Order: sequence, then structure tokens, then C-alpha cells
Amino acid sequence: MSILTVENLNQSFGDREILTNVSFRMNKGEHIGLVGANGEGKSTFLSIITSKLVPDQGKIEWAKNVKAGYLDQHAVLTDDMTIRDVLKSACQELFTMEEKMNDLYMKMGEDPDHMEEMLAEAGSIADLLTAHDFYMIDAKIDEVARTSGIMDLGLDRKVNALSGGQRTRILLAKL
Repeated sequence: MSILTVENLNQSFGDREILTNVSFRMNKGEHIGLVGANGEGKSTFLSIITSKLVPDQGKIEWAKNVKAGYLDQHAVLTDDMTIRDVLKSACQELFTMEEKMNDLYMKMGEDPDHMEEMLAEAGSIADLLTAHDFYMIDAKIDEVARTSGIMDLGLDRKVNALSGGQRTRILLAKL
């Protein structure tokens, strides 16, 4: 089963072609490495397949319910964040869904004519949150911190107090 399909991908910057007619398929269980000299398009390619950059031409198709991430070589951590904050930010999409669900519950009292619709939508969101173990996020963060060797740093420690290597480890744990 194909997890990622890339067809006829082209990307250039000005008159410099970075990617030309790139096509491949990555199947479940496969691992792919990108190798090349500086400036040859590795980061550009990753930006395209993670939707951070729109290609000039081509098609990128991910299998349903697949979420991709990568360790950005230029990742920036906000100094006032704690390690726990960084790890929790991996679940930001779920926190946004929870906020929407709570807003729906608040609006139900204000708009009884649409209560049934809002209740159905809130229920769907609640089902998605449950399916993604949303209510176990803190336990999962602790588990990831323990298994990645960052628990000893202290999850309430500010990232501005960390070395470059420790920051990279935090970002890898976030993935």
C-alpha cells in the first residue's frame, strides 16, 4: 500500500531548476533517505511534501490519515516555552479541535434552534479526540520524554536553558 505518491514534481527558483520531473512511490514499511550536496533540493523537497511549499508543478498524494513531519534544520523554539510546551505543540491540531467542541457546547445554550446540529458536530469531534487518545496526552508526553532520554532534563525547564543538542533531541521527541 502506497503511503506517499509523488508524480512529475517540478520546482525552480528563478531560472534555477531544483527538482525536475520527480516521481516515486513510498510504500508502507519502506524507509527513504535523501542524499545530496548542499543546495540540491533536499529541504525544498521536504517542504513540498509536508505542504510548507507549493510546487511549480506535480502531484503529491498522501494516504488517508497519514501525518508527516520532519526535523527542520532551521527549527526555532520560542525561549519562553518549556520542554512540555514543545512536546504538547505536536498535538496542537487536537487542542484546536477541543476548543471548537467547547465553543459548540457554549453556543448550544444561546441558539436552541440549532442545538441538534451543534450537538452532532460536537459529538463527532469528541469521537475524533477519543480515537486520537487526546485525553491521554500528558501520559503520552511523559512516555515520549522517558523513552527519548529527556525526562531527566525536567519537562518544566525552559528551552532557552538547553544546549543545541538538547534542543534537537526535544524536536525529535516532538516528531
